[in-house]
Amino acid sequence: MTDMKTLVWFAVDESSMKGESLKALAVLRKAQKTSGEAKALFEAAFIAATVEAGMLKGGESLAFGYRFGKLAVAKVAADEVKAKASSKPKFSF
Repeated sequence: MTDMKTLVWFAVDESSMKGESLKALAVLRKAQKTSGEAKALFEAAFIAATVEAGMLKGGESLAFGYRFGKLAVAKVAADEVKAKASSKPKFSF
């Protein structure tokens, strides 16, 4: 098994994909969009319920973690920005 620290990631040039891979990617993207919308609705409702319960002070919000099928939250500054992915080399077919 490869050590996670030694993996080299490549961004895939999706415009170079064809056939079944491209069709399957379109299905995946549609599911990801629906999932993302549901996730945003859930997180907004959860934060609102937490504020209503008096568990967050002004200027605080929550960060959500979904690892290994478990839900976890952490208090963060309301204006805290998520980390952005660094640029990666391209992979084309």
